[in-house]
Amino acid sequence: MITDSQKKTIGNAYAKAFGLELIRQGRSKKTGGLINSLQSKPTGSGVQILGNFYWKFVDQGVSASQIKKPFAPPRIQALIAWLKSKGIGSSNEIIRGIAYAIAYTHSKKGMPTQGGRRARHKLNFVDKAIVKEKNNIEKTIDEVVGRNVDLLLKKL
Repeated sequence: MITDSQKKTIGNAYAKAFGLELIRQGRSKKTGGLINSLQSKPTGSGVQILGNFYWKFVDQGVSASQIKKPFAPPRIQALIAWLKSKGIGSSNEIIRGIAYAIAYTHSKKGMPTQGGRRARHKLNFVDKAIVKEKNNIEKTIDEVVGRNVDLLLKKL
């Protein structure tokens, strides 16, 4: 039987893989957002990887048709906060203008975008992480399961 602690160890290997892929995609830890939110939680039969609520949008993107109100005040405020956290823009007026330009591009192209185009290479970080970090994840699982097998054999 795998303990909760062992499930957490396996889950942490997945969370680490997801974080590494986000970094490879250029999604820095500067704002603390998604990468820092990744954590594992043991469940009855396995483990869940938890993160900020918007992880699915980062992983799968958002089509332009799904963005109903691109210029809604909460959306613009979020873009302004993101721009400030990245150190983009020199005055509030310029930052606000950039936020509106980004919202406009999102309304026409979807998210994520890069250079005014849909950035498909920044999608599917979960699947890419599992493929790229497969050896490290499998090594962690082997170590956890191996310890259990060793304990069972010692009891025989």
